[in-house]
Amino acid sequence: MIVEQLPNGVPFIYGSGNAHKILGPALPEITDVNVPDFCICDYVPCVYVERVFATLLPNTDYWKNDKSDFLFKRFVAVDTVDMRLLKDGVEVTTLIDDTYGTYFGGFTGGSAEQLLYKGYLLDWKLVQAAFGNGKYQLEAALDIVGVQTVFLSRDFFLNTFNNELANKTVRIETVQNGNIIGSQFDFTGLAWEGSVRVPATFGNPTPIYETTEYVTGQRVNEQIQSKVTREWDLNTRLISYDVAFSLLYNRLLANEILVTDYNIKAETVFRRVSVRTREIDKPKIEGRPEKIYNIKFADRKQKYIKRNF
Repeated sequence: MIVEQLPNGVPFIYGSGNAHKILGPALPEITDVNVPDFCICDYVPCVYVERVFATLLPNTDYWKNDKSDFLFKRFVAVDTVDMRLLKDGVEVTTLIDDTYGTYFGGFTGGSAEQLLYKGYLLDWKLVQAAFGNGKYQLEAALDIVGVQTVFLSRDFFLNTFNNELANKTVRIETVQNGNIIGSQFDFTGLAWEGSVRVPATFGNPTPIYETTEYVTGQRVNEQIQSKVTREWDLNTRLISYDVAFSLLYNRLLANEILVTDYNIKAETVFRRVSVRTREIDKPKIEGRPEKIYNIKFADRKQKYIKRNF
């Protein structure tokens, strides 16, 4: 065997030919979706319809005019969200401006992520004026990171407001700021307004008395401060999973919660009561996809306070 060492005329330069990494926008995490091989709607009724009301323009009574909010998340600037309003399954308009409410094409001044949000706050009195009463849905054609899907909202049945039709419903309006960990949206600084009407009753304000005192040298209790706050009960009837999920894990975490009751047999009229969430109970119901919830609230604003200093 003859071995001869020859010089290398093309030496390897350290770093040449290496792979390089460039930063790009983060893509959504792909997760498995468990889809049952049957439809529960074949066995029990599944259609959930949200009642919404409006009163012919120019009426501006807020308790007679509902709104509904929708928000979508794009991941890169080239993603698209095209929103349309359907009546009885037929498109009546595209939602591209403020003609039928408030259009959000990205939150100017927000974070880079919030600039990609797209949504709509639908004003039902404007819809009623244009297309009349009836059954509506919002449809959104989504192209997110190259994947095309279609979102179709639950049914909304729009009627002219009257007390009998609105009876035993409750409207919950919210203003959302801050970041909900586990949500796909960061509401920090957005003051995002939302509203939902559910079959329920609200009221039964129970006064809770609290006092702060000191004991004098003569063993007399002297009042420093006393206050009365109220606890409130909201008891739903059967509501769908998507409505309940949005209510429990988003709306009830809001910075501002305003509740209006439409029970014609209520002890008094409760409109836009400002509350904070205290407790949630979910009674067990077998054999139905819808559930009921009993929610306790407390006054958000302390109005009944007496001080002695």
